Amino acid sequence: MKRLFCGWLVLALCFLSTNLLNAQERETQLTVSPEKGVHFISPDGFMEFRVGFRLQQQIALTQIVSEQDNLQGEYIIRRERAIFRGFLFHNKLDYLVQLGMDQGSVTLLNAEYSWKPDGYTQITFGQFFPPTFRQFQTTSKNLQMVDRSSVSRFFFTDYDLGIRFRRTIPVNPNFQFKISGALTHGEGKNLKTAPGGWAYMSRVEVLPFGAFTKGGDYIESDIRKEQKPKLSIGAGFYFNKDAYTKLGNVAWDGSKDDIFDRYADVVFKYHGFSINAEFIKRSVDNELLEVDGQRYLADKISGEGFYTQAGFFVDDKFELTTRISSLNPDDIHHSELGKFTQQNKVSAGLNYFFIGHSLKLQAQLGYVSEQFATIKNCDYFEFLTQFTISF
Repeated sequence: MKRLFCGWLVLALCFLSTNLLNAQERETQLTVSPEKGVHFISPDGFMEFRVGFRLQQQIALTQIVSEQDNLQGEYIIRRERAIFRGFLFHNKLDYLVQLGMDQGSVTLLNAEYSWKPDGYTQITFGQFFPPTFRQFQTTSKNLQMVDRSSVSRFFFTDYDLGIRFRRTIPVNPNFQFKISGALTHGEGKNLKTAPGGWAYMSRVEVLPFGAFTKGGDYIESDIRKEQKPKLSIGAGFYFNKDAYTKLGNVAWDGSKDDIFDRYADVVFKYHGFSINAEFIKRSVDNELLEVDGQRYLADKISGEGFYTQAGFFVDDKFELTTRISSLNPDDIHHSELGKFTQQNKVSAGLNYFFIGHSLKLQAQLGYVSEQFATIKNCDYFEFLTQFTISF
């Protein structure tokens, strides 16, 4: 199915490109760039159509410290995305469709349309990523390290269906707030019905030195080289009432299976230097239940974690990076699964930007220490390298 879809996608893009090139004679605006991909605007301003693509190929090597001959490696397509966006009928009515094609099938990620009544407000309907953790709201294209931290990946909330509100409140040119909130059905991607309750989330950000250059508060590296110090401090919560499917509940009615996340984060940038930090704490009701004599484990796990990372451009192309993270899942639950109850990780890396985040090569070396409740601890080295092409 994936090959068939890709084939039809290529044919459609070829047909569209041919027609759009012919349409240039009628003064249609058509451009191709790393920032906007294939970008078309109709002469009458009726519609905008942008086609983007992202491909990230990754090599991972791990070596356990106490063993000599246990070097393990893998080469994977970490991400493969097709992205369609623009506006239709009016430039205040946007749409975004993103397809994931790296899991052996085509997965619908974003399927949303937004109304922008003014330059500061956005109301979105459809399937989107909830406005929760800053790093998971940062697209994979704009990540500073090879991948997201193990902390934010552990507390992943997944795409969801509902309505989202965003508002920027400029107090003055050097101070602004950003607020956002969402109401979703709480059960993940494109599920029609579920016996659980709704999910509620809210987030606020304070930018005491004004806006970052071109949305730089959600681009982890200081690739814009901020000429003045820029700071963003964010905090919020996520509450999923009776999270039936997200807890893997198939044997009971989902009552009192709530997920409650609290999080805080900070971003600072100045003259090619950047620092990002985030703290996440999750509480989950009834992670371990016995129903009719059988024991069930929930998918989402209580715990807390923290990471901080930094980067500095030594010239226009090279950036040195580092990250420290600490993850502490719920001990009882992870012991039942035979997984670590504490993980600490230290990494250092190097980025080379051919064309900003659109074409880059990344590498990092990390040392990971994991503690277990019933078996001996495990320390290992982890090497990751990744090539990204995105437009």
